Parts: sequence; structure tokens; C-alpha cells
Amino acid sequence: MQKNQLLQFAFMLLTISCFMSCQQKETTAIQKPSHDQVHQHLVNKIRLGDGVPLNLNLAIRWKVNDEELFHNQFSTEDTFNLMILQPRAYELISTVANTFGSIDSVFYSQRQVFISEIKNELLEKLGEPGVHIKEVIFKDIYFPQSYTLAMEKAGLHRQEIERIHQEKLIQMEEAEAQRQKAEADGKVSIARAQAESKTQKIKAETEKYHRQNELAKAETLAQVDKTRAKAEAERRRVLAQAELDNQRNLKDLELQRTRELNKIAIDKKRQLNEAELDNQRAMAGICSQNPVYATYLVNRELAAHVEFAVLPTGTDSNIFSNILNNKMPGLKTPLAE
Repeated sequence: MQKNQLLQFAFMLLTISCFMSCQQKETTAIQKPSHDQVHQHLVNKIRLGDGVPLNLNLAIRWKVNDEELFHNQFSTEDTFNLMILQPRAYELISTVANTFGSIDSVFYSQRQVFISEIKNELLEKLGEPGVHIKEVIFKDIYFPQSYTLAMEKAGLHRQEIERIHQEKLIQMEEAEAQRQKAEADGKVSIARAQAESKTQKIKAETEKYHRQNELAKAETLAQVDKTRAKAEAERRRVLAQAELDNQRNLKDLELQRTRELNKIAIDKKRQLNEAELDNQRAMAGICSQNPVYATYLVNRELAAHVEFAVLPTGTDSNIFSNILNNKMPGLKTPLAE
């Protein structure tokens, strides 16, 4: 019986030893440091201040620092990612995005500020006790397709404007270069002309001195002849100028006379036209008041070109007698043909 007690005691010690060994192994497994976790997040329909939606593609790198605390709350890392990281990331990103008033600012000047603020917000507030958020990696920002197409067209338009502006600048630079070249060429031409002028002046002065020497040697008669020639030339010039002035005055008078005659002819023609128009108006008034007389005038005009005529019939048997006597019914004075 004592032997059985000893066996039971030994078996109890062995059981306790095995239990303690298992506990130690489990504790060691729990305290074993975990690896970094990386989860991809596609955050859709993040609204900016103006209500325009954006889609963000980012990766979150995190690590469990306290395995025991973590596994007391979450069964697996994927569960933590699904239940905590994704909803909280959407909430934090939405809060930051709403502070940006327009999509244009995020698309152009404040894109890096937008990314930096979201990263800082996630690194600061996304984690849990025992969980360390190590890094937030932005892969891309997806803008609405219609906005992207519009911005691409606007960008192409700006590029075209910039190209035109650059071409204009190049053309202006070329024009400036042409102007400077022309100015330099002009200066060279002026310098050449001045040099040529100086040369001609020196030659003229040399010729002048030579001529003066020749004139000094000439006789007094030559000086008299020269003076007479000058006087004759001046006289001829004065006479030619007087003749030219006289011809010019005669021509002006002729032009003035022609203009006056033309004016008189124009006035006369206008008066004749007005008289003819008054006659036509009077005749038109007479014909409108006396259609029989108008018919007579038409028939008379036609009769000049035909050899027979059709006489009109009517109740007034004396109509042609009245016409021949240059009188019409209803008129007090005879009508002139």
C-alpha cells in the first residue's frame, strides 16, 4: 500500500512537471516577437470639402508589440485589419479630406500636403495598445474620370498655350536679333559712308586747292568770264522759274475754268432732269385722273409704229373730237400732247 502511494505521488509529480513544461512553452510562444504585417487598403469615395469623391490606394505596415494583449482582443491579424484598421482608416482619412476645400487644390498645389496630413493622421491615431503602426505607403490617388479627362484637356491646352508662348518668345528673340543685326549693319554702313565721305571730302579739298592754284594762275579775263557765266546762268534760272510759274498759273486757271464749266453743266443737267421729272409727274397725275387719255397716249405711241389701229368703243361719241381739239371731259384747259 505504501508502494502504491509512492507511485501515485510520483505520477502526480510527473503530471505537475508536464503541466509546468507546457505552460512554459505556451508562455514562450506568446512572448515570441511577431513579424511586420502589411495590408493593402483601397479607400473608396472619400469626399473633399466640395463634395467631390476620391479613391485612395495605400498600404499600411504595422506590428504587434504585445502578443498577449493583442490575442486577448483579436483572434488573428486579418480580423484586426478587417474590424479595426479599415473602418478607422476610412474615418480618419475622411476627416482629413474634408478640410481640403476643392479638388483643384489636391490635384495641383496641395497634393503632397494632402498625402502628408493623411499619413500623419494614420500614424498617430490608427494604432491600438500593443499595436504599432510603422508606415503608411501611398500608392495612388484616383480622381473622377470626368475630372481627369477635363484636366488632361486643360493641361494639353496649357501646353499648347505655353508652346505658342515659347514660339512667340523665340520669334521675338529672333526679331530682336534681326533688329540688332540690322542696327549693327546700319552702324557699319554709316561708318563706311562716313569714311567714304571723308575720303571724298579730302579729294574735294585736294581738287579745290588744285583748282585754286589753277585759278590763281589764270588771267583776270577768265574770272570775268566766269562771273558773266554765273550771271547768265542765274538769269536763265530766274527766267525759267518765271516761265514755270506762269505755266502753272495758266494751268490752275484752266483747271478752275473746267471745274466751273463742269459745275454749270451738272447744274443744268440736274435742272433739266428735275423739269423732266416734274413733267412726268404731271403727266402721271393727268393719266391717273383720265385713264381714257392715258389709253389714247399709249395707242398714239403704238400707232406711230403700225399701219392700222383699233378704235375703242364707248358711250361718249365725241371723245376723239375732244382729243383732236386737245380737250378732255372734266378738264377746263386743253391738254398739251
